[in-house]
Amino acid sequence: MLSRTTIASQQPTLLRGEALAKAVASISFPFCEIVHSRRSFLAAAWTLRRHGIVCLRGAGSNQDLTSIRHEIHNLLENIQTNDLLKLQEIAYLNLPNHRVIKGYHNFRDANRAVINYRVKRPDGRTGSDAGMIDIFHPERLSCNLDKRIKNCLHEQLIQKLLLVSSLNRLKVKCRNLYLNQGVQDTRRFHCDGRSLKFKSFIYISDVSELADGPYCYVKGSHRRRRLWRNNSTFNKENQLDPFEFSQLQGTEAISLFAKAGDMVISSQKGAHCGHPQRPEAKRAVLVNMYQR
Repeated sequence: MLSRTTIASQQPTLLRGEALAKAVASISFPFCEIVHSRRSFLAAAWTLRRHGIVCLRGAGSNQDLTSIRHEIHNLLENIQTNDLLKLQEIAYLNLPNHRVIKGYHNFRDANRAVINYRVKRPDGRTGSDAGMIDIFHPERLSCNLDKRIKNCLHEQLIQKLLLVSSLNRLKVKCRNLYLNQGVQDTRRFHCDGRSLKFKSFIYISDVSELADGPYCYVKGSHRRRRLWRNNSTFNKENQLDPFEFSQLQGTEAISLFAKAGDMVISSQKGAHCGHPQRPEAKRAVLVNMYQR
């Protein structure tokens, strides 16, 4: 069995400089053009189908983003000062030292928001995203957040884009808000299974360098069946997670640097990960999951 260090050496090369700028430009579209130009809309759908990822610049308004940031700041302040009574009436609180609900499916199907602090795995495995606050159903925390979040996500338009791209009608399965601060134990490149699944990511804060923890993706990997089979076979032989992309040597990945309000849409069958952050870095991202 290979060591984790050996596996790490078989990860993709992250593009930098002009090569990265060129690669990201090829998948980027102004959001306003997607809305008003059928040609741009179809070009974005085709790009998503071919590369597995697109970036729509300027999808969220400053007014909505500012309001979301303000409410989340107040929420976190209440948690940090242990002022939890009102919060416990509208959300399940999974704090590091007190878990009230367990399991992804229970989070997804909960009847109220779930504020889940991710913690280190009991078996010591890496990739736990320890320290990240993952809020399921953040739109249920207040009427204002419900309005602002749905404004930013543009769900009907994105569903149309996904229909044209994938030739399938996809539904919103879950909304999340990821709050990262100094998260370093991130998963390596992986996929979220082999079923048809897309996620949209609205950046609530700027992510301008690797130390901020950008979303990273191997363009076209969602369609490379041989790559998937090679990884699947290797992972089984070495007792690795079946959905980890451990065999990506020779491939190139992009890191998505973005301004607050930019939206990234990606096929979750493709190889992706969140880059580790520096200890003082912060990143806030609003996420939507689409499935059949």
